[in-house]
Amino acid sequence: MIFAAGVVLFSEGNQHYGEKFALSSLLPAGLAVEATAESERVIAVTARSGARARPCPLCRRVSHRIHSRYLRRVSDLPCIGMKVELHLVARRSICDAPLCRRRIFAERFDDCVVAERSRRTSRLECIVHHLGLALGGRPAASFAKRLMVPVNNDTLLRVVRR
Repeated sequence: MIFAAGVVLFSEGNQHYGEKFALSSLLPAGLAVEATAESERVIAVTARSGARARPCPLCRRVSHRIHSRYLRRVSDLPCIGMKVELHLVARRSICDAPLCRRRIFAERFDDCVVAERSRRTSRLECIVHHLGLALGGRPAASFAKRLMVPVNNDTLLRVVRR
């Protein structure tokens, strides 16, 4: 697999297994790719939000002052038989509203990308939910293992109950 300039070409030796396509087409909408890396079984994509600023969750005032950044590791749908791990660069911002109780807040991504405090993207969460509904605990866990979705039977049942 070759990563170059936002384009991916799947190849092994002289054999090509796919065509070129934009890496951003693999990611949820609203993310901008910063870097990619791969190991034998995992594709790691470092991405950030495409939005320039986010509002404070309490007072809804938009802040452009960045306090710091941190990495969120989130699982995504597998690609070409490899696990995909998103490293989302989340910003901590300073709220300038004088009456707001929250001085520093973390950037929240859209719910269509990843829910608050979630370890899976929304599209992977949807697949986990439907697997749990259709097959139940252990059968869904074994089928998910074949699909390269890392969940166990308790997680599947918890997602269905939620």
